[in-house]
Amino acid sequence: MLNLFVWAVLDALHAPRHAELALDGLFGWTCYLLLALLAAGLIARVWSRAADTRALLVPALSVAPYVLVIFWLAGDLGAAERHPLAATILAVLYLCLLSVRVQGAAFGPLRTAPVLVALALIVTAPWTLQSLNLDTRLWIGADAATQQAEDPGVAEELLYDQPARIAAAVEGVQPGPPHLPGVYFVGFAGDGDQAVFRREALFAAQAFGARFDSASRSVLLINDVEDRDTYPLASVAGLAQTLKLLTSRMNADDDVLVLFLTSHGSEEGLEVQNGSLPLAQLSPVDLHQALDASGIRWRIVVVSACYAGVFLDELKSDSTAVITAADAAHSSFGCDADRDLTWFGEAFLKDALPASGSLEEAFHKAAALITSREDAEHQIHSNPQLFIGPLMRAKLAALQSPKSGRARPSYTVRR
Repeated sequence: MLNLFVWAVLDALHAPRHAELALDGLFGWTCYLLLALLAAGLIARVWSRAADTRALLVPALSVAPYVLVIFWLAGDLGAAERHPLAATILAVLYLCLLSVRVQGAAFGPLRTAPVLVALALIVTAPWTLQSLNLDTRLWIGADAATQQAEDPGVAEELLYDQPARIAAAVEGVQPGPPHLPGVYFVGFAGDGDQAVFRREALFAAQAFGARFDSASRSVLLINDVEDRDTYPLASVAGLAQTLKLLTSRMNADDDVLVLFLTSHGSEEGLEVQNGSLPLAQLSPVDLHQALDASGIRWRIVVVSACYAGVFLDELKSDSTAVITAADAAHSSFGCDADRDLTWFGEAFLKDALPASGSLEEAFHKAAALITSREDAEHQIHSNPQLFIGPLMRAKLAALQSPKSGRARPSYTVRR
């Protein structure tokens, strides 16, 4: 009960404003407690058939509140996010030493077999906890926008208003340069719960705008549970409408579209969600159909998401370039809500694109940076992918090259 009280207090202190008590967290808490009791019973049986498990539980539960507080404070310092492997190793070493002390306090002089069993259980604990992934939060934040959207009337009005808002956004797009191919940008931030996707779509508009002078020819579709007014919502239907309307503002046979999509991804496609609004997910087939229906011939499609490679084969054509943050079988990294950009977005948009002579050069620089970072963080390689059709390769070469001496785009977030 003391440990549960400490957990509840710490969880409440770290909960967002207006958080609500969610007793479902007790289910996860109880499951982990049963696993701990099972581990204690196993160690006691290895020690001796006559060993009293309660003798082990008394010192273990006595130190548990201090361990909880230490781990919470360490998490607040942010070291685990910056150096996850080092933090995990230190935590495991600390618990290993603590387990030896607890056994000594429970049973007296140490024995090799139970000590090894305890160490094995602790070393495998991070993978066990990760595989179970039980939610032990007792206080869950519920933002006002999501609560509003749970009202069917509010959701209906919001969705009904989207065609007009998209039309107004496209109406504000400026015409391209006369007698030259212009570049038009559409940004799509699919996940509304984590602001990193909104920030990345905004930054992508700035980065491509600085390179291809497309800032005044940009349209953004953004899902954000905290702001559903600044931009039209990102949805499958909204993207299709945006592309069709944009055709009237550009020369579909000569101008180039840059479509930047960022969200969580899966083997089925791109996640599209905004609170409780009924939004369909964006599949590779959906995206292909929307692009073909628009009539836009020249396309640069960038997908920043896990499993983004699932879009590659579907979108390939002679007049298309496709860049993905990962292949079809692996995750990409860095989509934590407090980050400015994902790992891919940071490497490609911020570090590589401004100083590269071509998109292909920028991609290879970014891929190398991502591989190096994944190696340093001991992550499985995401394997970013690149396809450039032969006609698109010539088209890219003909586009205006970046101005010499141009400064890197500064990072700003418009709220």
